[in-house]
Amino acid sequence: MNDLTAIYYTANIISDYFAQNVQDQLLKAIGDLPLISVSKKPLDFGRNHTNICVGDTPRSQVNIYRQALTGAKAAKTKYIAMAEDDVLYSPAHFKYRSPPGVF
Repeated sequence: MNDLTAIYYTANIISDYFAQNVQDQLLKAIGDLPLISVSKKPLDFGRNHTNICVGDTPRSQVNIYRQALTGAKAAKTKYIAMAEDDVLYSPAHFKYRSPPGVF
């Protein structure tokens, strides 16, 4: 089912070691789903990935949501699933589909 895009957003402030572990788990959890990352530094997840680098913008609540919205607007699928840079996700997170009209 390729009707969902994972949107990973990051301020690129967590340690490289932790970030790599989160990213590795994210790739396992999403399987073949498309992935869009929105980051302050360029990222490369490999296959089926698009990176939108927003540059060195200030850290703020507004910019967190701006990055999430940027990724959502770039998605070409019916559904999106948000993925933060400091959370380990299971495959179940990317299998759920809300009913039409529900956010």
